[in-house]
Order: sequence, then structure tokens, then C-alpha cells
Amino acid sequence: MMNKIFRLKSILVVFTLALLFTGCSADDNTDLIITDPDAEFDADLLVTEAGTGDRRNVTVNATNVSGSTFKAKVKFSANTANMRRLYITQNISASGEEPFVFTSQEVDEKPDGSLDLVGDDKDDFEFQLDLPKPTLTAGTVVYKLWATTGRGDFRDVNKRNALGDDVVGTITLQYGTGVNNGNGIKSFSQTMLAAPLGDGSSETFISLFNNEVYVINDGIETAALWDFGYYYGATQNASLASTANYPSNIIDVPAISGLDAAELNNFYIATSTIDFDAITSASDLNGITTPTTERVTGLSEGDVLEFADQYGNKGVIKVMEISGTDGTGDFIKIDIKVQI
Repeated sequence: MMNKIFRLKSILVVFTLALLFTGCSADDNTDLIITDPDAEFDADLLVTEAGTGDRRNVTVNATNVSGSTFKAKVKFSANTANMRRLYITQNISASGEEPFVFTSQEVDEKPDGSLDLVGDDKDDFEFQLDLPKPTLTAGTVVYKLWATTGRGDFRDVNKRNALGDDVVGTITLQYGTGVNNGNGIKSFSQTMLAAPLGDGSSETFISLFNNEVYVINDGIETAALWDFGYYYGATQNASLASTANYPSNIIDVPAISGLDAAELNNFYIATSTIDFDAITSASDLNGITTPTTERVTGLSEGDVLEFADQYGNKGVIKVMEISGTDGTGDFIKIDIKVQI
């Protein structure tokens, strides 16, 4: 079973977080002191609720950075809300955003991969960190950061955003002309979803954001990340269903996760005549019309499905293998191509 919710797949994170932040109530507006006041920074990010004097979009020329990391100074400041979590994503060569996961003895990592801003009345924080500098010849690496008042969503910066809708900070590491040559899709192969078990111990649900498969009873922190899950019905046989439309007589997702049904993702899916192997770029998927259904049933090996997720991304799924029915060790294996 995977205990970490997110793993960076493309690079080894070299992360040094020197963090000094203290809760600031309405009666305590003292600025936080950076851990190393004499340090020089490659990036200086300032994101405030007021928006006055902000530096929300910072670009760093990779040629000016030696070594495998670059140093960033980050400050967030809120006027009306308490910041409880910090979300950070990393996007290498426009290949799609990944949750940027970090750990440090000074901070707590939430199960969804966000940083828990420990303490009450968190309306101001500042820290320095060493961000990875991957080896590229041209293109960009983009780090996106935003603060929330509670559990947010890596795919939706508006959800519980402490500083207001769409308020984020970005640090862009630019190589050469900064032009990326990606095809705009992510491809996942031989992803296995287990038949659901009544005790919730099976890895049955998936998030297309990171191709991570989740155990049903992982709890309230992860169910909001799931897009769809697998089940084998008595008459419908091998089936896929959105988390929001998963059959409650098989697994009652809100009940077993403790998450309100309104927090669950919709995922619209239908059978398709698209040639899965012919899909090579995001534009090849633009012609998909959002399906009206959130379940497909009676699946067989070789079937192709088309979908649109709750966030507007379109894609296709090919059923590669179905093993068994609804017992321990039974599963479906699928290949996936999705827009990023």
C-alpha cells in the first residue's frame, strides 16, 4: 500500500526548506524574519491579498544559476483569512503539473501533499527554499504556489484560496528561448485498478492528475482527489464509474471516506470509436464531446472509452486486461491518454 499520496516521477527532489513562520493575529502584524537575512536569492516572490507591490510572477534565467538548485524567497500575506495550507505544483517542459511534495522537520505534510501551516491565525508567512533545477536544453520549469484556508485541490486554485480566486504565485525557470515541445498529453500504461473489497483495503480509485491509485479507506484527505473507480457488478460485469456516481450498494464513498458528496469529482465517460493508438497530441482529443454519463459497464478487453473530467480535460482509455470478477486479487488494467 502506498503511504505517500504523491511522488515526483520525473526528478529526485532536492529540497532544503529553511522555514521560520509564526502566527500573526490581527493584533500582531510583525513581519517574519527570513531564516538567513544575508542570503542572496535567485527568485523573490511576494503574494498578498491586497495585491499592492506584489511580485506574483517571477522568471529566473537558468543560465544564471549554477548547480542543481536555485534559491527562492517566498512571502504570502492575507488580510481577511487565515492561511492553513500551502500548495505547490511543478511543471517541467509543459508536460503537466505535478504536486511538489516536500518534507522537513519544521513542517507537516498533509496526506493530500500540501504543506500544513502549523499554528493559529496564520495571516503572514515567509520562508526560503532551494528548488530543483532539472537538466534541460530549452523550455521552462514552472513552480506554482497558493495558500488555502483548508483542504484545497491541486487542480483547482480557487478552492478555499485564502487570498481570493485565481491568486497564485509562479516561479518560472527559463532555459534558452523558453519554448517547450510537449505534445500536450499524459500517457499512462498498464494502470491496475483492483476490484473493490468491502473492508476498503483495495486500490480501486485513480486520479488522472498524477496516475496515482488509491486505497478506498485512505480517508477524507484523498477521496476528493479520485476521478473514477472500478467495480465488477453482478449483471453489469466489469465497469468504471466516476467517484461522484459510484454505486453506493458496492461502496458508499461518502460514508467510507467521511467526505461530503459535494466534494467528490464528476467524471463523464462513454464508449468510443476513437483509434486509441492514433492519439499523439492534445489536439487529437479536442473533438470529444463531453459524455452525459458517468458510468460504463459490460467492459471487455480491447474496448476504448472517451471521457472529460471535471476540470475540462479530455482523454481516452483502452481496456488492456480484465482478471476475475469481484474478489481479492481481481482487477482491470487500462491504458490512458489525457490532455494536460
